Amino acid sequence: MQNIKKNNMKRNNFKVWLFISATIIFCAFTFITLIAAAAVEEGTDGNSSTTRAIAKLYYIFRFPTHSLFFSFMDGHFFFLGLGINCLFYGFIMERVVSAFSKRN
Repeated sequence: MQNIKKNNMKRNNFKVWLFISATIIFCAFTFITLIAAAAVEEGTDGNSSTTRAIAKLYYIFRFPTHSLFFSFMDGHFFFLGLGINCLFYGFIMERVVSAFSKRN
């Protein structure tokens, strides 16, 4: 009976360093795409196709908070929402990497 409890209470092996690293990387990508989207909106992108492509990626990085709750995203909530998105994508990336490392 005790052996069954040990197997059920097995640790999840959440890699904090991977979560933090992925979150920081996603924050950098989100910031870059935000700046590119702002440049395209203002017309200061110089008609560059690369900048326009990066700006379109902003729609991916702003999901899910800005896509679902855009009417609430004003002022400091705008950047708070982007931070929550970065945490979300960092968590997803950590879980994906963890799942693939368990398979091997």
